[in-house]
Amino acid sequence: MNTIDKILLGLVGFLIGFTVAMIVLFCIFQATPDTLIECVFACGASEAVITFAIWWIKKKHSADKKEKTK
Repeated sequence: MNTIDKILLGLVGFLIGFTVAMIVLFCIFQATPDTLIECVFACGASEAVITFAIWWIKKKHSADKKEKTK
């Protein structure tokens, strides 16, 4: 398993846990920290986009290397 895969799985696990925690908080207090939720999901989306960009660049670079060696 690549490091990028581990990062994305960790991110998904964190977001699922965070969502469950926010649902529990809502059930108890009938309110949620809206700003915190927005920021966490914005950071999660940013991390996913950056990780995808790194994966895409690595894949493109390795394909170029294979082409040059032929």
